[in-house]
Amino acid sequence: MAEKFDLTNSLSRYIVSDQAARLPQPVAERAKIHILDTIGAMISGSTLRPGKVAIDFVRGQGGPLDATVVATDLRSSPIFAALANAMTAHADETDDAHFPTVTHPGSVILPVALAVAETRHRSGRDLIIAVVLGYDVMCRINKAVGRAWMGNRGLHAGSLRSVFGAAAAASRLLAASTQQVSPRVGASRNPGMRDQYLAPRSRTHR
Repeated sequence: MAEKFDLTNSLSRYIVSDQAARLPQPVAERAKIHILDTIGAMISGSTLRPGKVAIDFVRGQGGPLDATVVATDLRSSPIFAALANAMTAHADETDDAHFPTVTHPGSVILPVALAVAETRHRSGRDLIIAVVLGYDVMCRINKAVGRAWMGNRGLHAGSLRSVFGAAAAASRLLAASTQQVSPRVGASRNPGMRDQYLAPRSRTHR
């Protein structure tokens, strides 16, 4: 009997692999552009109502002051900093887009990567590798699932699978093992995460 293919384990092994760290120079340079572009979107979005609401919410949460909320004097926990930065990045929808899947990798991947990289004191190269990995995982999984498949079911194209990219980037920056990554990948399959995408405004997606 043929051995059953374990997709979760295969993806987890790729996330921690040396292969994921070998970036061609053009890819690394392109990643820098996407990072700067997304930070620019965060700065712009911080002046708009959705961004201000997110920042005010995070400001009221308290907790450790470990991670930066971009374009503010605010520091918060990695989770809340990532939340605020994701909402500001997508507030005016000038963040980047992957058109084959109609998703926005920058506002999903970079806020998480920045928060983890800052709190774990990772290098700029580590950040770039993690961001590229997050884009790769997010876009490939969304493409595999299929835009039409989601659309026919009334789902936003990134509603069920974009979180895989954030989990991949965070796991890479945390220097997680395959065994540690697998539960994170498994948790990313939780169908309950789609519920936030059923709201009428796209800014609630983040």
